[in-house]
Amino acid sequence: MKTKNLLSIYLFLIATAAYSTSWTIVNTNFAFTPAAVTISQGDTVVFSLGEIHNAVEVSEATWNANGNTALAGGFETPFGGGLVIPANLLAGVHYYVCDPHASSGMKGIITVNSSNYIADYKQAVIFSVYPNPAGSMMSVKVDRTLPGGEYRITDVTGRIVATGFIRNEVTTIDMARVPPGDYFFGIAGLRSKAIKIIKY
Repeated sequence: MKTKNLLSIYLFLIATAAYSTSWTIVNTNFAFTPAAVTISQGDTVVFSLGEIHNAVEVSEATWNANGNTALAGGFETPFGGGLVIPANLLAGVHYYVCDPHASSGMKGIITVNSSNYIADYKQAVIFSVYPNPAGSMMSVKVDRTLPGGEYRITDVTGRIVATGFIRNEVTTIDMARVPPGDYFFGIAGLRSKAIKIIKY
């Protein structure tokens, strides 16, 4: 019985991990980019920062005052950034600052929407992209039609470089204006894990 329970928990964790998203926040000089993100419960956030910057969770009052007193039990990354795991990103609003530059207004917000993993898993749409690496054109295939389903292509910093809509089971995307490099392809509003793509 104990083995069955452990197996069930393990399979549940695999399923939820497969439908989580990783978000990247960088610094542009003395500002977080993006300064505000809305994510789903179970997602992770990666801070990729310069060596003089960190990210420390603070209370709303401290955030409004451009202070840097750490919130008890809140997340904190070392200088240069780091990973914030889902256990530190419960549903709600998380206010954070760069400790040494909070007084200059270097701060951000992470809003975490609550999520029902089982419902998300059942509703998730599996998709694939090809060819990958892609040239001037790329196709997206979903397991069912998604009228009005929006896709987005983001670079490694999380900046959106292309968006559009999936209207059929197979949608062709013009990649000619996307510069060569590494990107992530995802479908907005779904818990499907973003797919890494390469444009040559």
